[in-house]
Amino acid sequence: MKIKSICLAALLVAGLASSCNKQLDELRPHNVIFEDIQFAQPEGYSKAVVGAYTLIAGGAVANAFNYNDMFTFLSEAKGNTIRALDAVVNKNTDAFDYINSSIKDYSHTYEFWRGSYTILLHLNKILAHVKADETNPVILQAKAEALFLRAYVYFNLVRLYGKPFYQSPSESLGVMLILDDKISLDFAPKRASVQEVYSQILSDLETAAPLFVQKKSNSYGSKYAAYALLSRVYLYMGGTVDNPVANFNQKAVEYADKVIKEGGYQLLQDQAYLDYYKTNNVNNKEDIFAVNTDYATGGMISNYFVMPQQIGYSGGLYRPSPYFLSLLASNDKRNNFYINNVTPGYPDDNRAVSKYMIRYQSLFDNSPLRYLRLAEMYLNRAEAYAKLNKAADALSDVNVIRQRAGLPALSGLEGKSLMDEILKQRKLELAFEGHASYDEFRNGLMMIRNYKSGSSGEMSVSPTDKKIIMQLPEEEIIANPNLVQN
Repeated sequence: MKIKSICLAALLVAGLASSCNKQLDELRPHNVIFEDIQFAQPEGYSKAVVGAYTLIAGGAVANAFNYNDMFTFLSEAKGNTIRALDAVVNKNTDAFDYINSSIKDYSHTYEFWRGSYTILLHLNKILAHVKADETNPVILQAKAEALFLRAYVYFNLVRLYGKPFYQSPSESLGVMLILDDKISLDFAPKRASVQEVYSQILSDLETAAPLFVQKKSNSYGSKYAAYALLSRVYLYMGGTVDNPVANFNQKAVEYADKVIKEGGYQLLQDQAYLDYYKTNNVNNKEDIFAVNTDYATGGMISNYFVMPQQIGYSGGLYRPSPYFLSLLASNDKRNNFYINNVTPGYPDDNRAVSKYMIRYQSLFDNSPLRYLRLAEMYLNRAEAYAKLNKAADALSDVNVIRQRAGLPALSGLEGKSLMDEILKQRKLELAFEGHASYDEFRNGLMMIRNYKSGSSGEMSVSPTDKKIIMQLPEEEIIANPNLVQN
């Protein structure tokens, strides 16, 4: 891997968040003197962390389809909530059709892999400057946020490039686990196991949580954002429907509990819920952590899901699938998140996703990626309870989500029927937010598309099929002889 060039890029982005004197910049090399200036004062750590959020909001990938968009799309593309209108084979259909090319021009893997490690190297540079016995609260806050973001990036990576956790995690290959900023021209790390990557994610989050001392908006990492992500990670480690792992599911319950009972978050109700995706995340009581793009140049994820209101313009190449729409009852309030929108040439595909249309102009929008929110915590806890054979508690949680959506509470469900309802509500509540297919594959279930779609027909994909994970970029395999291809 071309680590040196990525590291320099990360440092340069960090420099955008600093106020270094331009005359000094002309006289002194960025990769040496810049660090002395940046981390000479506690505020320098805070500014460097802001640079990391900028990278995640889009800057880590140098094109209009940015890091944020890419992760959301790649996560959704392998599921059955969307139907493709695009019959042309390209980078998007490469993921949707499970082709998973390793070639730069044919897939998104090159940009996403390099963008992820750009962010990670930036974060490692911050963490490397924090002393082991540091007591300054400003620096410790920056450390906590950097650890949270590192866990965030590694979790995104390992889900796309590593097998589901239940499939021999100590033997399955994950991604490169780079934890410091000590690099050289001959730096060529191997891929860590899936288990090692997950263990590092847990360690980063558990270390970060008690270090948070500053109350910020949900655009930033926080103690409860760390707890929320821990709940999700443990749920992904919690085994399949048929073979659950009790201790991991208990952990998923415990961390979801902390967020629900102590975090001060609230499920939006009535009109506020209907307007949820029309408002930004800042000061929103349901969002726990959202990638805020207010100051980004705009993303293209909305254009993938809905056509701009321009006559003759073709867009919105991925629509809610017939299967997904069949799950939505007519009285379900979540129908409000899908609008009538006809793309020329596709009159029958008239429903489009409206979750990413804040300040939407032409191709671009500035909608946040709502990565962690309270509704997911109820659903995490419900699934974990069901796997712990606590059917009444699981049903109580899933009914919270059903009733908020305007559906009646259910009673008497247990076993398979209960789990089916939980997974159905996850699909309906979290649709198009980066969860599709993970819920099937981590639970040992088939991903089934019972509809034709763009360049592909009906499809059934097993959780043990090697094509459920992406291939590493061909360029990285060539540059780093220690990397093994999926």
